[in-house]
This record gives sequence, structure tokens and C-alpha cells, in this order.
Amino acid sequence: MTLLVAGCGLKANPTPSASAVEPKQGKQKLTVSADGNAVVLTWQMQNPDEKISHTTIEKSQLGSTGNICRDCPRTFEKIGQLQVLNVKNEKSDYRFADSLVEKGKIYSYRLKLCDKADVCRESQTVEIDFK
Repeated sequence: MTLLVAGCGLKANPTPSASAVEPKQGKQKLTVSADGNAVVLTWQMQNPDEKISHTTIEKSQLGSTGNICRDCPRTFEKIGQLQVLNVKNEKSDYRFADSLVEKGKIYSYRLKLCDKADVCRESQTVEIDFK
């Protein structure tokens, strides 16, 4: 007897075991917009008691419009890293432009907020249909 299972064929990113501590979502609000031939991410952080040393920017391409598998796992790739200013009780504005994008594609972005020991937590994920 043969059992066939259909799926998108993609496997999810590795995840920590259930015993690992669940990281908190980042507190900043990440926004995404189109600016000419680039996608621009902006966010603001206030870092009074957290010792975040750097932010890693990650991107995932979902596919072309009309050919999207929303239920398939997303694979994120690192596309940049920014150092974080640790100024108590002051907000810092950050901006990152991704020019390696194509018209008609849909992209997802997220941030990883990392401390000096490289322990990171993820921000929310934002999506843009780049037209």
C-alpha cells in the first residue's frame, strides 16, 4: 500500500525545542513602504533597560502576485545588520532600504533584535506587494 501526501515541498525554518524559553516579540513598530525601486523599512526603538547591540534585517519572497502559497512555510534570509544606539530614555529612528527587489513580487520582512551575547528575539513580520 502506497501513501501519497501532497504539499508545497518546503520545510519550515528550524525551531528551538519546546523546553527553550519563548522569546518575546520586539516592542518597536516596524513599517514597510515602496520608494521608487526600493522597499524601505522604518522603525523606532526606545532602549532604556534592554541591552540590544544590533538588529538583523531578514527578508522572505512569497512569489509573484497570483502565484502565492500563503500556507507554505516562509524562509527568511539575512539581508542586513545595523548597530543599535543604547541611549537611555531616548527614542532612536532606524531606516533600511532594500533595493534588491522586483516589481510584481511580494516580500515579507522581520527584524531580529540581538544583545551582545547574540541572543535574539523577532519583531512582527510585515509584508509588501511591490508594484
